[in-house]
Amino acid sequence: MNILGIHGGITLSQHDAAAALIVDGSLVCCIEEERLNRVKNPMGVLPVQSIRACLKEGNLSINDIDLIITPGETYNDIIPRTKEWITHQFGYSPNIKAMNHQTAHIASSFFQSGFDEAMCLSYDAWGDGLSGALAIASKKNGIKIIETFPKNKSLGIFYTTMTSFLGFKPNEDEYKVMGLAPYGKPNIDLSFFCKATNTGNDLDMSYYSQLRNPYPSQCESKYSSKLVEKIGNPRLNNSELTDHYKNLAASTQFTLEQCVISNVKYLHTLTNKKNLCLAGGVALNCSANGMISKLPFIEHLFVQPSSSDRGLALGCALFGAFYENEKIKPIKHVFYGPKIDNKKIESSIKLTGFKTRYLDDPAKEAAELLAKKKILGWFQGKSEFGPRALGHRSILADPGYPDMKDLINSKVKFREEYRPFAPSVLEEKYKSIFDLNEPSPYMTITCGVKDEWQSKIPATVHINNTARVQTVNDKIDPLYHSLIKSLENLNGRPVVLNTSFNIRGQPIVETPLEAISTFAGSGIDYLIMGNYLLQKK
Repeated sequence: MNILGIHGGITLSQHDAAAALIVDGSLVCCIEEERLNRVKNPMGVLPVQSIRACLKEGNLSINDIDLIITPGETYNDIIPRTKEWITHQFGYSPNIKAMNHQTAHIASSFFQSGFDEAMCLSYDAWGDGLSGALAIASKKNGIKIIETFPKNKSLGIFYTTMTSFLGFKPNEDEYKVMGLAPYGKPNIDLSFFCKATNTGNDLDMSYYSQLRNPYPSQCESKYSSKLVEKIGNPRLNNSELTDHYKNLAASTQFTLEQCVISNVKYLHTLTNKKNLCLAGGVALNCSANGMISKLPFIEHLFVQPSSSDRGLALGCALFGAFYENEKIKPIKHVFYGPKIDNKKIESSIKLTGFKTRYLDDPAKEAAELLAKKKILGWFQGKSEFGPRALGHRSILADPGYPDMKDLINSKVKFREEYRPFAPSVLEEKYKSIFDLNEPSPYMTITCGVKDEWQSKIPATVHINNTARVQTVNDKIDPLYHSLIKSLENLNGRPVVLNTSFNIRGQPIVETPLEAISTFAGSGIDYLIMGNYLLQKK
């Protein structure tokens, strides 16, 4: 059975359009619209190019699709409108079903986790009128929703409001607040706005602006005048990050973590399960996930790598497959973008005039460049689904140089100096370097860096001595594993600095031409695509 999961902008406030294709229980393709239309986090956009990419990857036409599933079950017109635009774009519409936004989040996490059963938590701003849900799930019985959260419990609304107050772009820059938080002290009491309770958390919606609903612009404020009266003037975009605003970021993060922990504890009292699946935009908060992973009753934690709304398409496809009695094949990685082979790389290079050299062993050559303090663009195979580069569309560097973080932030990424970079580590070596309970292949959990390693990989250690780790398995990604292993042979460190192959404000590169353009327009020293090395004249 061919099942297409989609998510897109039926309303102007919807973001993170994407599509996912499952054929006979196997995930074939999953990609976000922003990777193809080249607009980061576009609002009100339908996943037209994503669907085309999925169909091409599956060698199918729209007529071959048996079922399309979309979130939005509370919209009375979701099915006829979806049918109308699918027909308009593709000439034909298959059968369409709608499901709940929060259930789709949970499905995206549980069915990818590999767990036989788990307790599940979804939390975000809101979708289908809800801000989250608690569930129990099993391979045998599927998903059973235990409890749902109304808007006045929304941790997503709390965090995006504070993101806006701190002068960042809401629904996009929340990770900047998380990265800034360790530079401040959590000494501002925000419990008047959001606070933990025995059953999760409460939120006072009067501090969130109600004026611009339901279609607020990202350029408008999310906070109400009441919040300004309570804690003072908001920060203007691009103005100085004073100690006050750093403390406010720290207090925002502290409040979120207290509420997240409370929700997980409450869920555990209802289910008594030891495996936990997380999804929804709030689940992208790696620092909070690190706190969850340390809870004594958590045996295994799976965080959906694409937890925000871009993961809804995958959740819809997986949910549909299960309830159509398709046996879902294991999903062991996130490399489900369109195929890119050496032929396409060769033709793209010919258009640019760059000097190239064919490499018999790109991993070994890459390691040798990194060991010489070169910054490297690394473009290999199918792209990652989700917001984080995991070794297929990455910018890499040797983390052993103390100034490397500042070099990449200033001359490559053109972004704020406080932003940290993640380490990719050989899976067989992570326990000796990081305080992690289990492998973390998707950069979804922040953990401590062991004392003896903090000075060895300084470019990937945040100011609070933590890191957002990616563990790399030799069977799942042998080429990237080989690169890190080769670098270890040269410098004794089984770790490489890994950041997404893009510059500030742009989506991660998807095609060879986009990789070459970013390489040419930034301070990246070399680019390796497939077996080809590109260097600047």
